[in-house]
Amino acid sequence: MFLTLASCVKKQTDLEFEKSVANEIFPALLDSVHYDIRLSPPPPPPPLNYNESDPSKIVWDETKMIAEYEKRKAELEKDTTKLVIAIVDSTYRIDEHLKKEFIEYYKEYSIELDTINNKNPYKINLSDLKHDKKFNLKYRSEFPASSNVWDGEYDFYLSGITGFSRIQFDQTKSYGALISGFGCGKLCGFSGIVFIRKVDRQWVIDEIKVIGVS
Repeated sequence: MFLTLASCVKKQTDLEFEKSVANEIFPALLDSVHYDIRLSPPPPPPPLNYNESDPSKIVWDETKMIAEYEKRKAELEKDTTKLVIAIVDSTYRIDEHLKKEFIEYYKEYSIELDTINNKNPYKINLSDLKHDKKFNLKYRSEFPASSNVWDGEYDFYLSGITGFSRIQFDQTKSYGALISGFGCGKLCGFSGIVFIRKVDRQWVIDEIKVIGVS
């Protein structure tokens, strides 16, 4: 009976530790993956006229277009409107591919995988996630399913969708890896493996390796 209780306490402690790490790195993670599509440079303009002496040479004046883009960009950067980020309600599962990438990325440190069971997802508590004041977090389940989310009419600006997986640690709990990504519209987004480590008692992101783009 005592061993069973001790085991439950240890599992809870491990999960709470993992949650604390996820909450600690979330501000940097969101800042790294967030992409405001409104700030995207405009596409090349269509030709306005042709060089009659050489029709193969297209000539156009893009000065006005660039000036308008820079003006719009400056206005958006000063905009205090909250950017709503939809957070996937629960953590993703991690797979063997992540574990192999994790070992390979930190191979110079000869890390060994922590064997704690991290297969089961947990519900993310939005109130625990610190973030820049320009963001407002909502659960993904509050929005239409699939790509229909981008067709909805809201009284706020939906800037994107993100989430993260359980964290795979090494045995010393000094290194970790998780899956995250960001969606900013239909056929606009990416997913990647986030490599993290503990530096001076703080968790930092070493790199985000992109593994999928839409």
